Amino acid sequence: MTHGQGHRLPRRLSRWVLVGAIGAALTLSGCTRGGDEPSPRGRTASTPVPEGDAFYDPPHPLPSGKPGTVIRQRPYAPTEATLTAPSHTFLVMYLSTGTDGRPVAASGLVTVPHGPAPAGGRPVAAVDHGTMGIGTACAPSRIPAFAGLQDASPVGKLLARGFVVVQPDYIGLGVTGVRHPYLDGESAAYATLDIVRAARSIDPGSGTTTLLYGGSQGGHAALWTAHHAPAYASDVDVKGVVANAPAVGFEWMPALFAQQDGTATAYTGILLLLINGAAAGDPAVRPAELLTPAGLAAAERVWTQPCMAADPQLPPASDILRPGADLAPLDAALKRSATGEVDIKVPVLLPQGGNDVLSNLNQTLARELCDKGVDLEFAYYPDQGHTIDDGPLDDAIAWMDARRLGTPQAPSCRF
Repeated sequence: MTHGQGHRLPRRLSRWVLVGAIGAALTLSGCTRGGDEPSPRGRTASTPVPEGDAFYDPPHPLPSGKPGTVIRQRPYAPTEATLTAPSHTFLVMYLSTGTDGRPVAASGLVTVPHGPAPAGGRPVAAVDHGTMGIGTACAPSRIPAFAGLQDASPVGKLLARGFVVVQPDYIGLGVTGVRHPYLDGESAAYATLDIVRAARSIDPGSGTTTLLYGGSQGGHAALWTAHHAPAYASDVDVKGVVANAPAVGFEWMPALFAQQDGTATAYTGILLLLINGAAAGDPAVRPAELLTPAGLAAAERVWTQPCMAADPQLPPASDILRPGADLAPLDAALKRSATGEVDIKVPVLLPQGGNDVLSNLNQTLARELCDKGVDLEFAYYPDQGHTIDDGPLDDAIAWMDARRLGTPQAPSCRF
């Protein structure tokens, strides 16, 4: 399919806005320790752990091991951390799987509550973060203010219920040397599942029972984690997933620009994120073949611009895509990771704020997933925005705890 031909734009695209709302990053958590004392050292007691940002430089070659193997770890206690529940947080580097199927290093945070683990082990909750940018530095573990180590955050609330909380930075965020495949469902899922595995090395009291939580980009990641868990990580027993305002509709963005629609200019930054992310995950997507010189220069700046910042020099929509550019590889890459493509066998809670521009799209997504047989509950909060807080967040955490306990649910697909 070539540029400007064969693209159909659904009406709902007119409501589409910032995929994952850049800057509306979901708060993340820190790490704690369990009844068995986690080692504050690296993979072995004799291996020195690099200080400062050098922690994020992976060893070459990578150590051997299965996905989830801890490469190194160290205590993580920034001044921004104000969790009152007795716990320890650790910054961890671990093995995961890259988009090429080869081992890759990833980073993230693991928080473990103090005290002895219950029979069967502590439940684990994975908290997937929202969009902060795609540069290496745009990882929550590198920006402590966004690491969610507060009582009112999802991390704090889950920790208070006895969960070990893990927060992946995702592939290419945090660890150096790899570009982030933004909104690649498989990559996000592998990074999430493997940090759950890594938590078991840090806290031997961690069990297999796992719940997933994410918002915006993280909501997309959480849904894809549930999708891939049975095949990729059968040892991770996912019991349910909360996807708050998941990124949706992004697969239609190239079509908007292909038509050189005047409304597209506002979303130029999003398109560049999508093209960069797709190219990082799929060699068939080549930005130099898709973008004009001005567009390509802007795309390269995205990799190094400040996190959660907009580029004031973005070209207009009419000067982004090359005339006649073959969009088929990009369309295919985005379609593979479209939120509506997930097939999930565990219960899903989809909270959605009415004041969020993604509200109508995610109501449509919820019904589409229900039609596919997903056991889904759509929770609509008219006064909430893109990120839920206060009572709605408490509802979501209570829902996760109920799934952990095996509390029976009402019939599926509730609106």
